[in-house]
Parts: sequence; structure tokens; C-alpha cells
Amino acid sequence: MKSLLALSLLFLAGCANSQHREAPGTRLADLIVERLSWMDEVAAIKRARQLPIVDAKREAELLAAMEKQGVAAGLPAKAVRGFFLGQMDAAKECQQRFLLNMSIPKSHAQGLPDLATEVRPALDRAGAQIIEALVQARTQKLDAQTVKIVARAKLAKHGYAETVIRPALDGLVLGLH
Repeated sequence: MKSLLALSLLFLAGCANSQHREAPGTRLADLIVERLSWMDEVAAIKRARQLPIVDAKREAELLAAMEKQGVAAGLPAKAVRGFFLGQMDAAKECQQRFLLNMSIPKSHAQGLPDLATEVRPALDRAGAQIIEALVQARTQKLDAQTVKIVARAKLAKHGYAETVIRPALDGLVLGLH
């Protein structure tokens, strides 16, 4: 009788777990949203410091670092570069939209997180997690269009405009091919 009860409980636990499985690519979509969620702070910091949105030197450094991490993890450099170029384009669009829609005094630097010690390390951690999620997605041979649908839904749910969503998804597809 005990073994029948134990078997029944295991069966029910398995059923419960299968009902709560995430859609393929959910982790990757969540990380894209997480990375973009920092862009309002980045824009506010850049505005307060009178820095341009586009920082070609930082972008080149980031791409090189992400490519190096990606290749070390077994990803093709072209896929990593394509993914992060798309994410950077989405991030720049997000920052531009924030600055157009918000009136932030240039002297409002107090109370903002520090770009070098808080924001960039958080973005770097998200980047490393994205590399892991890309490896997992490619290992599982996830369908890029399915993951794209999941990511689009997540981005839309968080209120991102189509002008932000489009480059993020274009990069996602490049990262999965």
C-alpha cells in the first residue's frame, strides 16, 4: 500500500511539474528584458553627465568581450556578435525614447546608480547569463521563430515599443542561427 501511495505521489508531482514548464526560450527572453530594464537608468545617467547615447568605444569593447565569452562557451562568434548588436540597437532606441519622453534635469545626477560600479557590472552579469542561455537554446536546437514569439510577448508585456522590440528580436534570431 505504501508503495502505491508513493508511486501515486510521484505521478502527481510529475504531472504538476509538466504543467508548469516554461515555453522554450523563456529564460533568454527574460534576460533580454532584464538587460533592457536598465536602459532608463543608463539614459538618465548619460543625460546627467552630458554623455552621448552612442559610445562606439564601449560598444566595440562589449562586442569583443561578449564574442570572447561566447566562443569560449562554444558559440560561433558571428552568432554572438549578431545577437549583441541587436540588443545594443534595442538599448540605444530604448534610451532615446526615454530621453524624448522624460524631462530629466541635467543636474539630477544625485540618486542615480553609478554607471561604472553598479549598472555596467549588472549588464555584464546579464551578458554572461545570456551567453549561457544562448548555449542552452542552441544545444536544445530551439526553433528561432518560437523563441522570437516568446520574446516578443515578454517585451510587449513590459511595455517596450516596436522600435525597441524589432532590433532585439533581430539580434535574437541571429544569435540562434
